[in-house]
Amino acid sequence: MDEEQIWRLCMLAGHQLLRYGAETSRIEETITHFAVSAGVQMDHVQCFVTPTGIFVSMTTPAGTTTRLERVSGARILDLDKVTQINELSRKMQRGECSIDEALIKLEALDHAPLLYSRPVQILAAALSSGSFTIILGGAGLDFIYGAVGGIIAQELTRWTVRYVPRFFAVLLASLVGSLFAVLISIVGLSKHEGVIIIGAILPLLPGLAVTNAIRDLLAGDLLAGVARGAEALFTAAAIAVAVALAISIST
Repeated sequence: MDEEQIWRLCMLAGHQLLRYGAETSRIEETITHFAVSAGVQMDHVQCFVTPTGIFVSMTTPAGTTTRLERVSGARILDLDKVTQINELSRKMQRGECSIDEALIKLEALDHAPLLYSRPVQILAAALSSGSFTIILGGAGLDFIYGAVGGIIAQELTRWTVRYVPRFFAVLLASLVGSLFAVLISIVGLSKHEGVIIIGAILPLLPGLAVTNAIRDLLAGDLLAGVARGAEALFTAAAIAVAVALAISIST
């Protein structure tokens, strides 16, 4: 039993799952599966995950060791990679994959491109934002205005989140997207300012954070559930403040 390889496998898998948007209960379960598949007894593995850190304790013939992995920086939403890591843990359980092979696949997965390229993500943001303006009663051209606003908000968030906390990145992106809608209304290109604003901020809504918060709370992970819920609340507050500022400027 190569204990260092087991530690490396478990911590790398947990780090990637947390970065790619998995809920904490899934991360804890997957880390345990990797450790057990590598030869550690089920009752000798304890794992505790928060939105910013991973705590793992293992008891092996060499003794009991506890390690902490802090996860910081921008998160990358990629549920396809989450699914692949889960499938890899199942393959190890079935004996179809060794520790070395699993490590190679995890490292390759960490450098693999996203399932959906940047142009596809931009197109998706445009279609969802534009379609929402029509659903809410906007006119034909409002689809285009909402689509452009959604692209602006999404891409600005993607760029600024590298340099500032997500709250301020969302605040700035929501403000710019809302001001775009206000400008469209001021120059007389549309009479549906509110509809275009809603379309512009649609890609920024914290849907995954809310979903993961609920799943964590239902699974009994109260700390992670409350933390993710607070993250979603702050994101919603940033969007609300930005929209209010944009509307106040127009009036």
